[in-house]
Amino acid sequence: MLEKSDTPIGEVLKVFNAFEIDVSLLVPTPTGLGKSIMDATASVREYLKEVGYHDYDEQGQGTEEKVIRRAYFVHADRLEETTVSLYRPTTKRGDPRIWFSGLPRYVDPLNLLALFTYQGDIYVVNCAARGILASIHDARKPLGSIANSLRPAIDPAVTELLDLIKGISARGFVPTLRPGDTGIGMTLETLLGIAANARKSPDYKGIEIKAKRLGKRLGNRVTLFSQVPNWGLSPVGSAWQLLSEYGYERNGKLRLNHEIDAKGPNSIGLFLGLDAGKDWLKQMHRDKLGNDKHVTTWELETLRQRLAEKHPQTFWVGAKVRGKRETEEFHYVQIQHTRRPKVRNFDALLEGGQISVDYLMSQKTLGRPTVRDHGYLFKINLRDFDALFPPAEVHVLA
Repeated sequence: MLEKSDTPIGEVLKVFNAFEIDVSLLVPTPTGLGKSIMDATASVREYLKEVGYHDYDEQGQGTEEKVIRRAYFVHADRLEETTVSLYRPTTKRGDPRIWFSGLPRYVDPLNLLALFTYQGDIYVVNCAARGILASIHDARKPLGSIANSLRPAIDPAVTELLDLIKGISARGFVPTLRPGDTGIGMTLETLLGIAANARKSPDYKGIEIKAKRLGKRLGNRVTLFSQVPNWGLSPVGSAWQLLSEYGYERNGKLRLNHEIDAKGPNSIGLFLGLDAGKDWLKQMHRDKLGNDKHVTTWELETLRQRLAEKHPQTFWVGAKVRGKRETEEFHYVQIQHTRRPKVRNFDALLEGGQISVDYLMSQKTLGRPTVRDHGYLFKINLRDFDALFPPAEVHVLA
């Protein structure tokens, strides 16, 4: 239901990220508010379980198993105490439910709600209501007071790596060690003494290093990670089957270079869909008659783990550039340091279309069923970067 939100999801997540507050999002429907029923979505269930607040997996069905706890509606200038009911009805397979007493007085249908726990209680923020979310910036207000009480501290490896890159920056322009797009990152890693490796873990003592050219038009998205679909769970069982069924011919060979998101089908009918029940991300295809077909599958938990593994801390290093190809040179002049992404926000950003997937595939050999696969790249729009990562710490080196 997040796609029906009356408030931009990315903008709301940016605000909570700025204070490193984990939240889970809900959108109440007109029917739900009328019947006093809200589904506890997969992301809500995972959040409540992860923070140790409630585990629906261990809860039985029926009224006698219902759990009622204290909760708060957050207003711009006060907290309103209420109760939250967490239960699984005897009907409809016991689908998990969550309900806040008095909710219809606090929200309108399709308002975006952010839930978070603090000191053992659950708080509800109506992100659509004027002034409530903005009050997070005022430490004298209830939401601002909670936000200011939550702040983390500095890792020695950050200072160490920062000093090493400052030393490289002081050398001015250095020649590329590899022609082409990947030269900027490979050169920096080599100068840092990091061997080339196809590893999935971060580059330096738990810190991922991403180098980028400054002053060049590089598009409006950045790559988070690459992850192959689970072919065993996919109706198309291999990269070749995917390419041969949905690719197009260019210079005699099949290619499939396309961006795919959940906002709707792209020019060849491909789009993403989340299956909350199975916790899957599906790549779908819609034909000219409007029929949808499931094509490939990623397990969302695998994607969340990849994001967390890849970016516990990241140095996004910017460099000035001169020369071309073999004569290209880099002067590494700035660092944006981000700390762990809000993995919980990943699903919402996928569902809202802020995170998309790029297929980069081509036929390796003419007339043979072989694939040159440059990755299944999960990318985020730069304008929504702060919805996934807390605000970056910027270091200007030169």
